[in-house]
Amino acid sequence: MLEGMEAVPAAIKPGVMAGDVEASWRKVIERYGLKKESRIGYSIGAAYPPDWGEHTISLRQSDNTILQPGNVLHSILGMWMAGWGIEVSETILVTADRCETLTNFPR
Repeated sequence: MLEGMEAVPAAIKPGVMAGDVEASWRKVIERYGLKKESRIGYSIGAAYPPDWGEHTISLRQSDNTILQPGNVLHSILGMWMAGWGIEVSETILVTADRCETLTNFPR
């Protein structure tokens, strides 16, 4: 999960498709023989709709939404297996030329 959380922000910048961000995560977990079909993140902020439906950016394979400066995403990378589970999350702002995490806390 920690390797994946390094790959996700590294893939986020304006002009990148949401599905390509998910692909960066998938490449990491596939090296370990893991697979996850569900989304790894979604948009958040003042304009976020009042439900958890898929109305905005969703970091999943099928989302072709182009990331733009000002988008704010909550990435949640998690795996739950028999007897164990782990989750790592990060809030990420798409800036003019890259992205910025909104926390300053060691993973």
